[in-house]
Amino acid sequence: MAETTTLKVGDEAPDFELPASTTGDKFKLSDYRGKNAVILNFVPAAFSPVCSNHLPVIEEKRAEFESQGAIPVVISTDGSWAQQAWKEHLGVDYPILSDANPQGETAKKYGVLVEGRGVANRVVIVVGKDGKIAWIQPAEKIIELPDYDPVLSCTKG
Repeated sequence: MAETTTLKVGDEAPDFELPASTTGDKFKLSDYRGKNAVILNFVPAAFSPVCSNHLPVIEEKRAEFESQGAIPVVISTDGSWAQQAWKEHLGVDYPILSDANPQGETAKKYGVLVEGRGVANRVVIVVGKDGKIAWIQPAEKIIELPDYDPVLSCTKG
């Protein structure tokens, strides 16, 4: 477990509401409090090679996450139209949220914004059902994929 520049395990997760589609659907973190853990997967850029390899891994793990009452979401600073095309291209079926307006505001709240680049670092953050940060896993390098075994163990209960 690690920390970000603004959060550590046990802290209250900052609430956010982000676009989840091109049709105006929104995803609000606090809507899941008391119901589900939420696995926030911050990624740098739609259609980039590493991110395009990352999303299918989440899709493969989605049934395991959901069996434990956890919902995976991806957050990037790309716009909703690019994310919709990316989601369709990869065939994934979970929310991909746009942190584009204002650019990187949610990533900044979570301490994962790469300042000067306007993108999020590759970081997995689990928000427990209680609304608190249960796990923080930054990638050693932005081009490395996370290990989801520890993530799965902390979504239980």
